Amino acid sequence: MTHNYPMDILFITHTFPFPVNEGIKMSAYNLIRELSKKHTIVLASLIESSEEEKYVPELKKYCSRIITVIHTIPKLAIRRLKNLIFEKEPFSVLQFYSRELTEKISEVISGTKFDIAHLHFVNTSIYVRALKGLSVVYYPHDAMSLHFLRNAGKEKNLLKKFYLISQYKKMKRWENYVSSKTRKTAVVSAVDRDWLGKNSDIEVIPVGIDPEYFKPISYDEDYPSVIFRGVMNFFPNVDAVLYFYREIYPLVLKEFPELKFYIVGKNPSKEITSLSADKNCIVTGEVGDIREWMSRASVNICPMRTGTGIKYKILEAMALARPVVATQIACDGINETKDGENILIAADGSSEPQSFANKIIQLLKDRALAGRISAAGRDMVLKNYTWQLSAEKFERLYVSAIEKSGGTNT
Repeated sequence: MTHNYPMDILFITHTFPFPVNEGIKMSAYNLIRELSKKHTIVLASLIESSEEEKYVPELKKYCSRIITVIHTIPKLAIRRLKNLIFEKEPFSVLQFYSRELTEKISEVISGTKFDIAHLHFVNTSIYVRALKGLSVVYYPHDAMSLHFLRNAGKEKNLLKKFYLISQYKKMKRWENYVSSKTRKTAVVSAVDRDWLGKNSDIEVIPVGIDPEYFKPISYDEDYPSVIFRGVMNFFPNVDAVLYFYREIYPLVLKEFPELKFYIVGKNPSKEITSLSADKNCIVTGEVGDIREWMSRASVNICPMRTGTGIKYKILEAMALARPVVATQIACDGINETKDGENILIAADGSSEPQSFANKIIQLLKDRALAGRISAAGRDMVLKNYTWQLSAEKFERLYVSAIEKSGGTNT
């Protein structure tokens, strides 16, 4: 049963939820949109520059008030070194601390009686200290300590590995601290929940997909081709693309020498950009409508070896009724994936590159199989991964948090 009376929600984000051009923005925007149908929302968000103020009217459709604070994210190596030696909080949390936003949050709390405060993603968790007296729901999405540990396991540079292990330890302590200061915590998958504490009071609320936006679109297929999409300076995505290009792509080329490899997403790193020297590798950078690129490709791929949480790229491809090949770790957050039914999943271990290549070849050769996989994938998404379902689960979680506090925020 969903909550049937209006709640006043303070929704805090570290990045403005529009335009919807990356996963965290998509999650925040769609949850706000769905929740606003029944509840009143005040949004407090960091922005990188005054340029982003032009996007405020889009969120005003759903929010009674919007608070924005310009914040320059520290990225210098010397700042990371300071964190490594002197600070106990993870750098990815401290990067998004703003005294001005803290003051504005305190100000709005003093003048408004909120039923719930929603901390959206781990980067907002530093503001838990400004929310004393409120029922707080924390939605880090992923178990970020696991994210750092997995990244450290794949990092070959010893200095970077040392840094990642340090951040893993800081994040593990921080996750425990934040959970102790909030009423309820939710993550996107059972894998993340179990890492944080299998027997703990942590809910699993998956992200959703807009089935009307991500619906099958008729484009001429660029056959044979594969596509990887994502933010292309994000380590797990960079690692996945380089792994595919070096170890899997050559195996597929033996069967399909003309296979095109599309790498689509903003901020491609130098390592990714350098792949465009291969005439069959197309590195696009940011594109206008990701749906067209995903729909034109013969196969959408997700060769992740690290990272955590749910992979939007898989759910979006499935919603578009496009066939997907993925590694097991890429599917860990999506319990309903079934190899051979709604997706093809490569075998784990040393045989993974050949297995992944074979799955792509299978889909390129067997177009009937590709059609069946595609249809089943969209059906699975429609049944389990819509924003309406996610919002209803958050409503129940908010009620539980309020009840846990005794029904008051004093």
